[in-house]
Amino acid sequence: MRYLDADATRMALSMSDAIKAMEDAFGDDVEVPVRSLLGPSLFMPGRVGEQTGVKVVSTVPGKPFGIVAIFDNEGACAGLVDGPTLTAIRTAAGSGLATRLLARPDSRTMAMLGAGAMAYDQVMAIKEVRPIGEVLVWSRDKARADALAELVDGSAVSTPEDAVAIADVVSTATPARDPLFDAAAIKPGTHINAVGAFSPEMCEIPPVVVREAITFVDDLIAAGEEAGDLLRAGKSPDGTIADLLAGRNRGRSGPDEITFFKSVGIASQDVAAGAAALERAADLEIGSDIS
Repeated sequence: MRYLDADATRMALSMSDAIKAMEDAFGDDVEVPVRSLLGPSLFMPGRVGEQTGVKVVSTVPGKPFGIVAIFDNEGACAGLVDGPTLTAIRTAAGSGLATRLLARPDSRTMAMLGAGAMAYDQVMAIKEVRPIGEVLVWSRDKARADALAELVDGSAVSTPEDAVAIADVVSTATPARDPLFDAAAIKPGTHINAVGAFSPEMCEIPPVVVREAITFVDDLIAAGEEAGDLLRAGKSPDGTIADLLAGRNRGRSGPDEITFFKSVGIASQDVAAGAAALERAADLEIGSDIS
C-alpha cells in the first residue's frame, strides 16, 4: 500500500490528469452518500466505477488535516493520499473541466478572487483548458494577492471590479458571506467558477448574476443544501456537469451568455483524483510503501 504526502501527491497528479479524472468523478457511474460529521472530523465516502474511497478531514479552523483512502474492486486499500493537497487539486480540476465545457473558446483573461490555499491550483486549471494570457488577482490581503500574482505571472488589482470588468473567466475561492463584486461589473459572455462558499450562509456571487446565468453544479442534492450562492438567489440549477458530459444539456447557447459553475465538492472527485494519483505514483515509484 502506497502513501502519498503533499509533495508526492503533487508530483504524481498533474493538472491535466486531474481534469481527465473529473470526467469520471462527474459521470453517471458514481455514488456520493451523505457526508457525516463525527466529532471534529468530516467523513466523505464515494464510489467511482469499481473504486471506492473515503476522505476524512478536520473541521477545526486553521487545522487543515486530512487523508483520502482509496479501495480497489476487492475492497483492499490501494493507498492513502494527502487530503488537503488532493482537495486543492481536484477542486481546481473540477473548475477546469467546467471551464472547458462552458467558457468561450477564445477566453484569454482570468480574474482570481481570493489568494488562499485553493487559488494557485484554480489558476493552473483554467490555464490548462484556455489560452489565458492575463491573470488578475484580488484578495482582501494585499500581500497574499501580490504573492499569488507573482507566482502565476499575473497582476494584483485593488478591487474585485478591476479584475471582473475585463475577465473572460472569473474564479472565486473565498469564505465570503456577501457578494464579492458589483453585478454590473460582469461583462456579457463571462464564465464564472465559484468554489469558496460551501454553506447556506456564504455567498460569493451577486444574486442577480446567478439568476441571469445558465448554472451548473457538481451535485444537485449537495448544491440544494449547501450552495449559498444559489439559495440566496432562489436559483435552481439548469443542470450538472454530468449532464454536459453526457450531452443531456448543451451548455452555452451563445457568446454573450453568462455561464456559472457552482461547486460544493463531492467525494467522487476525491476517489477519482486519488486513484489517478496512486496509479501514476506507482509508475513513477514515488511515495512511501506502508504495506
